[in-house]
Amino acid sequence: MKTFFLSLFFVLSFPALLFAHGGELLVTPETILQGEPFLVVAKGIDIREIKKLTWDGVSVPVFLYKGKPTTIVGVDLIARVGAHTLKLSITDGDEVKKAVEIQSRKKITAPLGIPQKLGGNTKQSQQNLVSILSKENGVLAKVVSNKLPWWGEPFAFPLAESVVTDEYGYSRATGSYSIPHKGTDFRADIGTPVRAINAGVVRLARDFTVYGKTVVIDHGGGVQSFSMHLSKLNVKEGQKVQQGDMLGLSGDSGYALSPHLHLSIRIGGVSIDPVKFFALFQ
Repeated sequence: MKTFFLSLFFVLSFPALLFAHGGELLVTPETILQGEPFLVVAKGIDIREIKKLTWDGVSVPVFLYKGKPTTIVGVDLIARVGAHTLKLSITDGDEVKKAVEIQSRKKITAPLGIPQKLGGNTKQSQQNLVSILSKENGVLAKVVSNKLPWWGEPFAFPLAESVVTDEYGYSRATGSYSIPHKGTDFRADIGTPVRAINAGVVRLARDFTVYGKTVVIDHGGGVQSFSMHLSKLNVKEGQKVQQGDMLGLSGDSGYALSPHLHLSIRIGGVSIDPVKFFALFQ
């Protein structure tokens, strides 16, 4: 397995930023919405020249990908719309600031009931669901990510046939509560093999009340993938995996009305649109 060094940081926006010594930062995609990731490649810049890059004051890691200093950054689903600040510091003292526009994502709400296995559509079940969800989210938020990426090849979808049945980013109205869907649901009958989207380390493999049987892979460089509602777990915490390794079998465990695979991807702790993430590597 190849290990890639990280110590750069990212920039966002078109056209590319130009530096006094001729380097530039190329950003994909051109249009940036709330909840979407970004890929940045530093052209004409040696990674050793980069001292620090921050996005709204927060440092973003950079690594070598295909021989070029690269970084991936995620914008939160509820990020402020408008200009944000990128600041790149070079070891020779140069400093570049760039305002980056984040565009609004259309707000969509759809109803979603509670299955009988979690109490059905009662007010008490709604309260219990939100309470348990908060605790489970607290556990997932503590999952660590290695600063060095474990991967050196493009990310791949987790299923042999990846058909989206429920998109990222809308709000699910469950009684008086609104729960954002911070992942993508893919069609998958019970027992469908779910595979690692890239190399990494299993940070978590356990059964949750709401998320069901869940596997969390740390891919390094701040990137984590979450495969949820599985019917069977095939890996253990601490295990190293390669792209394509089977993590488990799809199912309908936890808060699921029917069998499917829920995939969430986080970058620096921010849940982003998985479909847009895969598009960065096509």
